[in-house]
Amino acid sequence: MTAVPAAIRCLALDATAAVVTRALADHGVDVVLLKGAGLARQLGLERQRIYSDIDLLVAPASFAAAQQVLADLGCRSALPEEQPDRRSHWYERPWRVPGPVPLTVDLHRGFHGVADPEALWTALSRAAVRIPLAGGSVAVPDEVGTALLAALHAAAPGRSGRPLIDLERALEVIHPDTWRAAADLAARTGAVPLFALGLRLTPAGAALATTLSLPRRTTPARWIRAHRGSPVALTLAQLAELPTARDRLWHLVPRLFPSPAAMRHSSTLARCGPAGLFLAHLGRLLRNLGGLPAALAELRVAARAVRQLAVGDRPRPPGRGPAGPAWRGGLPAVLRLARRGGLPALHTAVWTARAVRQARIQVARHDLASVRLPAPPPGSGAHRHVVLGVLHRTGANCLQRALVLQRWYGSQRVARTLVIGVTAPSSGFHAHAWLDEETDAQRKAMVEILRRPTPQDWLVPRL
Repeated sequence: MTAVPAAIRCLALDATAAVVTRALADHGVDVVLLKGAGLARQLGLERQRIYSDIDLLVAPASFAAAQQVLADLGCRSALPEEQPDRRSHWYERPWRVPGPVPLTVDLHRGFHGVADPEALWTALSRAAVRIPLAGGSVAVPDEVGTALLAALHAAAPGRSGRPLIDLERALEVIHPDTWRAAADLAARTGAVPLFALGLRLTPAGAALATTLSLPRRTTPARWIRAHRGSPVALTLAQLAELPTARDRLWHLVPRLFPSPAAMRHSSTLARCGPAGLFLAHLGRLLRNLGGLPAALAELRVAARAVRQLAVGDRPRPPGRGPAGPAWRGGLPAVLRLARRGGLPALHTAVWTARAVRQARIQVARHDLASVRLPAPPPGSGAHRHVVLGVLHRTGANCLQRALVLQRWYGSQRVARTLVIGVTAPSSGFHAHAWLDEETDAQRKAMVEILRRPTPQDWLVPRL
């Protein structure tokens, strides 16, 4: 999707959010806009962040009334009507908005990882702030609620890499004291396990989670979901965590053999009569069987990563780094990257992976002042999100990350000083590296011990 259509789509989403919010209010249903324009404003990305749907939170007791209002507006449920989709999240239901542009309203009565949705609604609605939107106004979560939701969404991102990028931005701009308040809110809503897991997906978040004394233990199923593992691997992990054979059977059967309504909803072939439905089921079964070997490998990696996390080692996502099994599962990501950003984005991704490897080797063998990284390719200045994504996938630590970003900025003639700091001895020794002039959640607790300016030869753009 090009920039202009995406911007127009966001304007349409904002206008729809204002209309739907007003209609719900007219029927006595209070609502909070969870993401979209509100999240973009809290992160300071009003003109940069692109979103694809409208997420509205209502009180659990108002969920049925809110659905009726959406139906009266002409919206239709995106789930099969004959039978609820057992695989869908209990806490949300998507609705299609009528009109020439396909838009979706995700109606929430809770959020992933939240054990007490009523407490979540009470906390977010009471602290919500109102912002102008498309000629009206909407309630959005305050900074504490934004921090909580950013971490929870990163821990359950679906197939999108956007939640992790949002979390990284939130860690840059939101003060550590606010994150402590968000941890308290997670405790009140029963969301601590997912909140902790979400934070530990990034180096800065992992250090913050340690500072906040958040638990390290998680489950393979949660870890696979957080790292966007395959659906087959996720199903196997969930199956292993169920206590009884009856529970496993109820979990497995609808995933192996979805209802005809669910199949017709998700497959064009299934709508072509009984023969089409049979072929759609057969194709689905063969795909699941074909993905079984890779899913078992993912499950083993996840189990090992969960054990490492419990003892304090930050695990490497499966296949997401030079030491991983050949970037397993990375081909779809590469294809998406090529489709959305073309060759410049692919070149930037390859350069970032190479730069991380060089930084890792040179820091181990030489002093910091001697580190020299390859020049970024032409056009990489427009792909900062690609650089950040590859830094995450390769498991780069804070020093490697800072060096690569310093080199990337330098190619654009932007000087950023690399700073290394340590905590005071009374709070336990901890070192951290970051770039000056960039917001970093941990820098306030650090005492600077070293500054490395950008080398002059890095400030010369590549010809």
